[in-house]
Amino acid sequence: MFNVESLERAELGESLLTWIQTFNVEAPCQTVEDLTNGVVMAQVLQKIDPAYFDENWLNRIKTEVGDNWRLKVSNLKKILKGILDYNHEILGQQINDFTLPDVNLIGEHADAAELGRMLQLILGCAVNCEQKQGFVC
Repeated sequence: MFNVESLERAELGESLLTWIQTFNVEAPCQTVEDLTNGVVMAQVLQKIDPAYFDENWLNRIKTEVGDNWRLKVSNLKKILKGILDYNHEILGQQINDFTLPDVNLIGEHADAAELGRMLQLILGCAVNCEQKQGFVC
C-alpha cells in the first residue's frame, strides 16, 4: 500500500542522515541502516552536549549488537529516554505535540519513517542547545 506521508517521512530521514554525517562520529554512518543500532545517534548526542551525554551515559550504549534487534531496541530506548530527559531537564521543554518514534520498528525493521522521527528529536536537541550555532547552518 502506497502512503505519501510515510514516503515523505522516509525522505526526511534521508535528509537528516546527511545532517547526522556532518558530526563525523566514530561509528559507521553511511546508510539509514547504520543508524538503527543507536550508536551513531548516541555519539551525536554526546557531541551536542558532552556534559549531559557524558562518557558514563555513552558507555551504556552497546556497540557490538550485530543483527540482534533486541539489543538495538535496548540502545534506542536509552537514547529516547536521554533525549526526553535532556529536553525536560536542560532545555526546559516537554515534547507533547510530537509523535514519539517507535523504537521497536527502528530496531527490528529499520523503519525509515520512525528513524526520521528519532532524528528529528536529535535535531531538536541540536537547535535548542547552547552550542546550536555549531550544529545548524
